[in-house]
Amino acid sequence: MRFPNGVTQGSVYRSGEAMVRENLWIVAADSVRRAGPAMDEPGWVQAARAGDEEAFAQLVRRHSPGLHRAVARILGDDTEAWDVVQMAFLRAWQRLDRYDPRFSFTTWLYRIGTNLAIDLLRSRSSRERAHKAGAEHHLRLVGEGESAGSRFDSRETEAVLRRLVGVLTPQQRSAFVLREMQGLDTSEVAEILGCTATTVRNHVFQARKALQVAIKERFPEYLPASERG
Repeated sequence: MRFPNGVTQGSVYRSGEAMVRENLWIVAADSVRRAGPAMDEPGWVQAARAGDEEAFAQLVRRHSPGLHRAVARILGDDTEAWDVVQMAFLRAWQRLDRYDPRFSFTTWLYRIGTNLAIDLLRSRSSRERAHKAGAEHHLRLVGEGESAGSRFDSRETEAVLRRLVGVLTPQQRSAFVLREMQGLDTSEVAEILGCTATTVRNHVFQARKALQVAIKERFPEYLPASERG
């Protein structure tokens, strides 16, 4: 990235860090200023690569809610997720000169955030808190029949999901969250995780198998009636 005369990389990093913090605070406070119509996303990316902090701030405000949801589901911790999101945007700001505009900025950003989340998972102790997820249909992994959500309230379903997804490896958890919970295409998940589509499908398949076993062993009451012994 080229900087104006008299501006050092260190000063850009410090100002970029302040800018990211400010705009994440806006998002976290639920007072998101939506990006204006004057410039589309490729234009913001191009301007940000030229050192325009306001253009990058628009990207922060646009993408931080979705990136936070994905990272929070991987980590199971909202506060840690905001820390990872902040680091992801800082890293993106520092590496904008490496971004290839032929590809999706969203995918590139999610790859940075997901890799940071995986690194954090790997560094956790055996007492790591499990992943937080909220959609009740993800409990219907072990057959057809009555939905578990129809028998239990949403808070109980949430607690079960947090405990179950903790049995997955970081790679399985990331693939499962991005594909099954975020609803991304397999090819996009593969690009984010830096692997093949076949590997993504295998991670998701193995995640489903592990979750099926975990439900049967630890929460049989969540099984459809036909699956209970």
